[in-house]
Amino acid sequence: MDRRKEVKTTFEDAVKRFLIWSEVNVRPSTYMNDRHYAELWLSSGHFAGRRLNKITPVDVEAYKAQRVNGPNKVSQRTTDADLGRLRRSFSLCETWGLCERNPVKAVKFFHPECRRERFLTPEEEALLMSHAPPPMRPCITFAVNTGLHLREMLTLTWSQIDLKQGFVTITAEVAKGKRTRHIPLNQSAREALGELPRNINPAALIFPLYGGEVFGNEHTHSPSFYKAWQKTVAAAKADGLDGRDLCWHTLRHTFASRLVAAGVGLHMVQRLLGHQSIAMVMRYAHLGATDTIDAVKLLESKLQFTCNPSQPHQKESAP
Repeated sequence: MDRRKEVKTTFEDAVKRFLIWSEVNVRPSTYMNDRHYAELWLSSGHFAGRRLNKITPVDVEAYKAQRVNGPNKVSQRTTDADLGRLRRSFSLCETWGLCERNPVKAVKFFHPECRRERFLTPEEEALLMSHAPPPMRPCITFAVNTGLHLREMLTLTWSQIDLKQGFVTITAEVAKGKRTRHIPLNQSAREALGELPRNINPAALIFPLYGGEVFGNEHTHSPSFYKAWQKTVAAAKADGLDGRDLCWHTLRHTFASRLVAAGVGLHMVQRLLGHQSIAMVMRYAHLGATDTIDAVKLLESKLQFTCNPSQPHQKESAP
Protein backbone atom coordinates (compact mmCIF):
# COMPACT_ATOMS: atom_id res chain seq x y z
CA MET A 1 0.00 0.00 0.00
CA ASP A 2 1.29 3.48 -0.86
CA ARG A 3 1.10 5.04 2.59
CA ARG A 4 2.02 8.52 1.37
CA LYS A 5 -0.96 8.50 -0.94
CA GLU A 6 -3.37 7.16 1.66
CA VAL A 7 -2.63 9.83 4.29
CA LYS A 8 -3.58 12.51 1.78
CA THR A 9 -7.19 11.39 1.82
CA THR A 10 -9.58 14.34 1.91
CA PHE A 11 -12.30 14.64 4.50
CA GLU A 12 -14.93 14.59 1.73
CA ASP A 13 -13.61 11.29 0.39
CA ALA A 14 -13.55 9.82 3.89
CA VAL A 15 -17.18 10.81 4.49
CA LYS A 16 -18.17 9.32 1.14
CA ARG A 17 -16.59 6.00 2.11
CA PHE A 18 -18.19 6.13 5.54
CA LEU A 19 -21.65 6.53 4.00
CA ILE A 20 -21.01 3.64 1.61
CA TRP A 21 -20.10 1.50 4.63
CA SER A 22 -23.14 2.74 6.57
CA GLU A 23 -25.57 1.94 3.76
CA VAL A 24 -24.36 -1.67 3.70
CA ASN A 25 -23.78 -2.38 7.40
CA VAL A 26 -26.49 -0.60 9.41
CA ARG A 27 -30.26 -0.47 9.26
CA PRO A 28 -31.83 2.08 6.86
CA SER A 29 -33.03 4.37 9.66
CA THR A 30 -29.49 4.57 11.08
CA TYR A 31 -28.11 5.20 7.61
CA MET A 32 -30.53 8.10 7.20
CA ASN A 33 -29.23 9.62 10.45
CA ASP A 34 -25.64 9.09 9.29
CA ARG A 35 -26.43 11.00 6.11
CA HIS A 36 -27.95 13.85 8.13
CA TYR A 37 -24.87 14.27 10.32
CA ALA A 38 -22.50 13.83 7.37
CA GLU A 39 -24.14 16.81 5.67
CA LEU A 40 -23.44 18.89 8.77
CA TRP A 41 -19.77 17.84 8.80
CA LEU A 42 -19.33 18.65 5.13
CA SER A 43 -20.84 22.11 5.58
CA SER A 44 -18.58 22.94 8.54
CA GLY A 45 -15.54 25.07 7.93
CA HIS A 46 -13.69 23.05 10.56
CA PHE A 47 -13.58 19.97 8.32
CA ALA A 48 -14.51 20.86 4.73
CA GLY A 49 -11.64 20.93 2.25
CA ARG A 50 -9.18 19.52 4.80
CA ARG A 51 -6.88 16.52 4.57
CA LEU A 52 -8.03 13.83 6.98
CA ASN A 53 -4.71 13.72 8.85
CA LYS A 54 -4.70 17.49 9.25
CA ILE A 55 -7.89 17.52 11.33
CA THR A 56 -6.99 17.81 15.03
CA PRO A 57 -8.85 17.54 18.35
CA VAL A 58 -8.84 21.36 18.39
CA ASP A 59 -10.92 21.34 15.18
CA VAL A 60 -13.35 18.85 16.68
CA GLU A 61 -13.64 20.94 19.86
CA ALA A 62 -14.44 23.97 17.73
CA TYR A 63 -17.12 22.02 15.88
CA LYS A 64 -18.56 20.85 19.21
CA ALA A 65 -18.73 24.44 20.46
CA GLN A 66 -20.41 25.50 17.22
CA ARG A 67 -23.09 22.84 17.69
CA VAL A 68 -24.04 23.87 21.23
CA ASN A 69 -23.51 27.63 20.98
CA GLY A 70 -23.94 28.48 17.30
CA PRO A 71 -26.96 30.08 15.60
CA ASN A 72 -28.51 26.64 15.03
CA LYS A 73 -27.54 25.33 18.45
CA VAL A 74 -28.70 21.92 19.59
CA SER A 75 -28.75 20.13 22.93
CA GLN A 76 -25.72 18.47 24.53
CA ARG A 77 -27.36 15.11 23.97
CA THR A 78 -27.72 15.73 20.23
CA THR A 79 -24.14 17.01 20.07
CA ASP A 80 -22.90 13.81 21.72
CA ALA A 81 -24.82 11.77 19.15
CA ASP A 82 -23.18 13.81 16.38
CA LEU A 83 -19.69 13.40 17.82
CA GLY A 84 -20.29 9.68 18.34
CA ARG A 85 -20.92 9.19 14.63
CA LEU A 86 -17.93 11.35 13.74
CA ARG A 87 -15.75 9.24 16.04
CA ARG A 88 -17.01 6.08 14.39
CA SER A 89 -16.22 7.44 10.93
CA PHE A 90 -12.64 8.26 11.94
CA SER A 91 -12.25 4.84 13.59
CA LEU A 92 -13.26 3.18 10.35
CA CYS A 93 -10.80 5.34 8.44
CA GLU A 94 -8.07 4.21 10.85
CA THR A 95 -8.98 0.61 10.11
CA TRP A 96 -8.93 1.26 6.39
CA GLY A 97 -5.53 2.97 6.58
CA LEU A 98 -6.88 6.37 5.55
CA CYS A 99 -5.64 8.19 8.64
CA GLU A 100 -3.15 7.61 11.43
CA ARG A 101 -5.23 8.71 14.41
CA ASN A 102 -8.75 9.52 15.50
CA PRO A 103 -8.95 13.15 16.72
CA VAL A 104 -12.42 12.67 18.20
CA LYS A 105 -11.07 10.26 20.83
CA ALA A 106 -9.30 13.16 22.54
CA VAL A 107 -12.51 15.21 22.80
CA LYS A 108 -14.62 15.02 25.94
CA PHE A 109 -18.31 14.29 25.43
CA PHE A 110 -20.95 16.06 27.50
CA HIS A 111 -22.75 12.95 28.79
CA PRO A 112 -25.63 15.02 30.21
CA GLU A 113 -27.70 13.54 32.98
CA CYS A 114 -30.75 11.66 31.79
CA ARG A 115 -34.01 13.54 31.80
CA ARG A 116 -36.43 12.66 34.52
CA GLU A 117 -38.29 9.51 33.62
CA ARG A 118 -41.54 11.11 32.60
CA PHE A 119 -44.61 8.89 32.50
CA LEU A 120 -48.32 9.58 32.28
CA THR A 121 -50.83 9.24 35.07
CA PRO A 122 -54.22 7.81 34.03
CA GLU A 123 -55.63 11.34 34.24
CA GLU A 124 -52.92 12.73 31.97
CA GLU A 125 -53.43 9.91 29.50
CA ALA A 126 -57.17 10.69 29.37
CA LEU A 127 -56.44 14.39 28.83
CA LEU A 128 -54.01 13.61 26.03
CA MET A 129 -56.52 11.27 24.38
CA SER A 130 -59.26 13.89 24.56
CA HIS A 131 -57.20 16.23 22.39
CA ALA A 132 -55.84 13.62 19.96
CA PRO A 133 -57.39 13.34 16.48
CA PRO A 134 -59.26 10.05 15.92
CA PRO A 135 -56.44 8.36 13.90
CA MET A 136 -53.94 9.16 16.68
CA ARG A 137 -55.95 7.69 19.55
CA PRO A 138 -55.41 3.99 18.72
CA CYS A 139 -51.69 4.74 18.34
CA ILE A 140 -51.49 6.23 21.83
CA THR A 141 -53.49 3.43 23.42
CA PHE A 142 -51.49 0.72 21.68
CA ALA A 143 -48.16 2.32 22.66
CA VAL A 144 -49.12 2.69 26.33
CA ASN A 145 -50.21 -0.95 26.50
CA THR A 146 -47.37 -2.59 24.55
CA GLY A 147 -44.34 -0.38 25.18
CA LEU A 148 -43.24 -0.48 21.55
CA HIS A 149 -40.71 1.93 20.16
CA LEU A 150 -42.22 4.41 17.74
CA ARG A 151 -40.52 2.81 14.76
CA GLU A 152 -41.54 -0.69 15.86
CA MET A 153 -45.15 0.40 16.07
CA LEU A 154 -45.42 2.40 12.86
CA THR A 155 -43.78 -0.37 10.83
CA LEU A 156 -46.07 -3.00 12.37
CA THR A 157 -47.97 -5.17 9.88
CA TRP A 158 -51.01 -7.39 10.38
CA SER A 159 -48.84 -10.48 9.95
CA GLN A 160 -47.22 -9.64 13.29
CA ILE A 161 -50.53 -9.74 15.17
CA ASP A 162 -51.87 -13.02 16.53
CA LEU A 163 -55.27 -12.22 17.99
CA LYS A 164 -56.03 -15.88 18.69
CA GLN A 165 -52.98 -16.37 20.91
CA GLY A 166 -53.02 -12.74 21.98
CA PHE A 167 -49.50 -11.65 21.02
CA VAL A 168 -47.74 -9.07 18.89
CA THR A 169 -44.36 -10.18 17.52
CA ILE A 170 -41.54 -7.72 16.99
CA THR A 171 -39.01 -9.36 14.68
CA ALA A 172 -35.26 -8.99 15.05
CA GLU A 173 -35.05 -7.09 11.75
CA VAL A 174 -37.23 -4.31 13.16
CA ALA A 175 -36.50 -4.47 16.90
CA LYS A 176 -34.10 -1.85 18.20
CA GLY A 177 -32.25 -4.49 20.19
CA LYS A 178 -32.16 -6.75 17.10
CA ARG A 179 -33.83 -9.60 19.01
CA THR A 180 -37.30 -10.98 18.36
CA ARG A 181 -39.72 -10.55 21.22
CA HIS A 182 -43.40 -11.38 21.83
CA ILE A 183 -45.64 -8.99 23.76
CA PRO A 184 -49.04 -10.04 25.10
CA LEU A 185 -52.03 -8.00 23.99
CA ASN A 186 -54.22 -6.86 26.86
CA GLN A 187 -57.82 -5.83 26.41
CA SER A 188 -56.96 -2.16 25.82
CA ALA A 189 -54.47 -3.06 23.06
CA ARG A 190 -57.05 -5.37 21.47
CA GLU A 191 -59.65 -2.60 21.52
CA ALA A 192 -57.19 -0.20 19.88
CA LEU A 193 -56.68 -2.69 17.06
CA GLY A 194 -60.43 -3.15 16.82
CA GLU A 195 -60.80 0.53 15.94
CA LEU A 196 -58.67 0.04 12.83
CA PRO A 197 -59.79 -1.37 9.47
CA ARG A 198 -58.33 -4.88 9.08
CA ASN A 199 -56.50 -5.28 5.78
CA ILE A 200 -56.66 -8.70 4.11
CA ASN A 201 -53.05 -8.25 3.02
CA PRO A 202 -50.89 -9.53 5.93
CA ALA A 203 -48.04 -7.27 4.82
CA ALA A 204 -50.20 -4.14 5.14
CA LEU A 205 -49.33 -1.61 7.81
CA ILE A 206 -51.55 -1.51 10.88
CA PHE A 207 -51.19 2.28 11.10
CA PRO A 208 -51.00 3.19 7.39
CA LEU A 209 -51.83 6.87 7.88
CA TYR A 210 -48.59 7.44 9.79
CA GLY A 211 -46.47 4.67 8.28
CA GLY A 212 -44.92 6.89 5.65
CA GLU A 213 -42.92 5.72 2.67
CA VAL A 214 -40.72 2.70 2.06
CA PHE A 215 -36.99 3.31 2.45
CA GLY A 216 -34.94 0.30 1.38
CA ASN A 217 -36.90 -2.62 2.80
CA GLU A 218 -38.42 -0.64 5.66
CA HIS A 219 -41.22 1.81 6.26
CA THR A 220 -40.46 5.16 7.83
CA HIS A 221 -42.99 7.30 9.66
CA SER A 222 -44.37 10.22 7.72
CA PRO A 223 -44.08 13.92 8.66
CA SER A 224 -47.84 13.91 9.26
CA PHE A 225 -47.29 11.80 12.35
CA TYR A 226 -45.11 14.37 14.08
CA LYS A 227 -47.46 17.18 13.11
CA ALA A 228 -50.44 15.32 14.59
CA TRP A 229 -48.51 14.45 17.76
CA GLN A 230 -47.22 17.99 18.31
CA LYS A 231 -50.71 19.45 17.85
CA THR A 232 -52.10 16.92 20.31
CA VAL A 233 -49.50 17.76 22.96
CA ALA A 234 -49.90 21.51 22.43
CA ALA A 235 -53.67 21.31 22.85
CA ALA A 236 -53.35 19.16 25.97
CA LYS A 237 -50.78 21.55 27.47
CA ALA A 238 -53.16 24.46 26.89
CA ASP A 239 -55.72 22.45 28.85
CA GLY A 240 -53.40 21.96 31.83
CA LEU A 241 -51.19 18.98 30.93
CA ASP A 242 -47.62 19.17 32.24
CA GLY A 243 -45.64 19.14 29.02
CA ARG A 244 -42.16 19.05 30.53
CA ASP A 245 -40.06 16.22 29.04
CA LEU A 246 -43.15 14.90 27.28
CA CYS A 247 -42.42 13.08 24.05
CA TRP A 248 -43.66 9.95 22.30
CA HIS A 249 -41.12 7.86 24.23
CA THR A 250 -43.02 8.88 27.38
CA LEU A 251 -45.66 6.33 26.39
CA ARG A 252 -43.06 3.57 26.54
CA HIS A 253 -41.97 4.78 29.99
CA THR A 254 -45.63 4.75 31.02
CA PHE A 255 -45.98 1.11 29.97
CA ALA A 256 -42.89 0.11 31.98
CA SER A 257 -43.71 2.17 35.06
CA ARG A 258 -47.22 0.77 35.31
CA LEU A 259 -45.90 -2.78 35.07
CA VAL A 260 -43.46 -2.19 37.93
CA ALA A 261 -46.08 -0.41 40.03
CA ALA A 262 -48.36 -3.43 39.53
CA GLY A 263 -45.70 -5.72 40.96
CA VAL A 264 -44.16 -7.10 37.75
CA GLY A 265 -40.49 -8.02 38.25
CA LEU A 266 -37.77 -6.01 36.57
CA HIS A 267 -36.50 -9.00 34.61
CA MET A 268 -39.94 -9.47 33.03
CA VAL A 269 -40.11 -5.75 32.25
CA GLN A 270 -36.69 -6.08 30.62
CA ARG A 271 -37.97 -8.89 28.40
CA LEU A 272 -41.09 -7.00 27.37
CA LEU A 273 -39.16 -3.82 26.54
CA GLY A 274 -36.46 -5.73 24.68
CA HIS A 275 -33.56 -4.30 26.68
CA GLN A 276 -30.33 -6.28 26.57
CA SER A 277 -29.32 -5.27 30.10
CA ILE A 278 -31.22 -5.16 33.38
CA ALA A 279 -29.47 -1.84 34.03
CA MET A 280 -31.76 -0.22 31.47
CA VAL A 281 -34.86 -0.97 33.57
CA MET A 282 -33.37 -0.12 36.96
CA ARG A 283 -34.65 3.42 36.42
CA TYR A 284 -38.11 2.07 37.23
CA ALA A 285 -37.08 0.19 40.39
CA HIS A 286 -38.17 2.95 42.77
CA LEU A 287 -41.75 2.67 41.51
CA GLY A 288 -41.99 -0.72 43.18
CA ALA A 289 -40.62 0.60 46.48
CA THR A 290 -43.87 -0.16 48.31
CA ASP A 291 -43.48 -3.85 47.56
CA THR A 292 -39.89 -3.87 48.83
CA ILE A 293 -40.88 -2.05 52.03
CA ASP A 294 -43.66 -4.55 52.65
CA ALA A 295 -41.22 -7.39 52.04
CA VAL A 296 -38.77 -6.07 54.63
CA LYS A 297 -41.57 -5.48 57.13
CA LEU A 298 -42.68 -9.07 56.60
CA LEU A 299 -39.15 -10.24 57.38
CA GLU A 300 -39.16 -8.15 60.55
CA SER A 301 -42.45 -9.63 61.71
CA LYS A 302 -41.11 -13.14 61.17
CA LEU A 303 -37.99 -12.35 63.18
CA GLN A 304 -40.05 -10.91 66.04
CA PHE A 305 -42.16 -14.05 66.14
CA THR A 306 -39.21 -16.44 66.29
CA CYS A 307 -37.04 -14.34 68.61
CA ASN A 308 -39.62 -12.93 71.05
CA PRO A 309 -38.79 -14.29 74.52
CA SER A 310 -42.40 -13.91 75.59
CA GLN A 311 -43.34 -16.70 73.24
CA PRO A 312 -43.38 -20.07 75.06
CA HIS A 313 -40.67 -22.45 73.94
CA GLN A 314 -42.13 -25.64 72.60
CA LYS A 315 -40.17 -28.60 73.91
CA GLU A 316 -40.01 -31.76 71.95
CA SER A 317 -42.01 -34.51 73.51
CA ALA A 318 -40.26 -37.66 74.51
CA PRO A 319 -40.61 -40.51 72.08
